[in-house]
Amino acid sequence: IFAPYAADLARRAVSLSPDAVLEVAAGTGVVTRALAPGLSASASYVVTDYNQPMLDFAAARQGPDSRITWQQADAMALPFQNAAFDLVLCQFGVMFFPDRVSAYREARRVLKSGGHFLFSTWDRIETNDFADDVTNALARLFPSDPPRFMARTPHGYHDKELIRSELADAGFSQVAIETRAEQSPAASARNPAVAYCQGTVLRNDQ
Repeated sequence: IFAPYAADLARRAVSLSPDAVLEVAAGTGVVTRALAPGLSASASYVVTDYNQPMLDFAAARQGPDSRITWQQADAMALPFQNAAFDLVLCQFGVMFFPDRVSAYREARRVLKSGGHFLFSTWDRIETNDFADDVTNALARLFPSDPPRFMARTPHGYHDKELIRSELADAGFSQVAIETRAEQSPAASARNPAVAYCQGTVLRNDQ
């Protein structure tokens, strides 16, 4: 599901030729695996996630790389000095931050002058056929209490003006937002269905 978007984010990151990279909310490490091969031999790459077991999982899937440091970190209280990185990036994580503006301020704080903050978020659920189909199917199965996690959280942060406003509140002044469509292949319908129902907090939605 995430690989095509990770490849796009990695391409954008590599085009900036960063020397010091920070990834927040790295999750399973799909962006890490896509980006690391494109970084220079002298680059440093700090990969973080709030969830240590998730970070361990990502590290286990990444080949040995002396440029990469794995560190548990809260995106809203980053344990790094000011102006430590020239690139901060995050794929499909900002929607889950309890206080996005605080997380954005932290990203700006640790960025060097002229640095870049790249992140991605899902568009509204109606633009994602699978997520929309899953949500509608669950609504038919549980009509009295339909699970709305997918629409509420992963696909709930798509208002471009809100995104611009929150970034401005955090101190960012040059914001570019681009909509991109990708297709994610799956061997069977069961694979993404199980991934959604067991691999996201949708399984706990009430």
